[in-house]
Amino acid sequence: MIETHLYGKLRALVPGSKCSDDTILNYEYKEDETFKQFIERIGLKATDLGDCFINGTLAKQTTVLHDGDRVALFPFNMVLLCGGQHLKGHGYTQRDMKIDYY
Repeated sequence: MIETHLYGKLRALVPGSKCSDDTILNYEYKEDETFKQFIERIGLKATDLGDCFINGTLAKQTTVLHDGDRVALFPFNMVLLCGGQHLKGHGYTQRDMKIDYY
């Protein structure tokens, strides 16, 4: 199971959710699925997302998910306070970038 926490405008994916609620969806785990494949499977595009995390670590498109992972999805208008592009390297704000600062 992939425990998926939704923030900001992404909460609208759960009818009736409120900003004071924990908005959590559980998705079936699929072996060898990358973060990019996961977000596509749940109906999102990279341009819909801002900063996202897997088990508290900034997500990269190529990160392979594991059963029991906790994924936090933030919309494109919610990014690291400084903008974070120099830290992210994943380009989830507008375009795909091949930079790895980790």
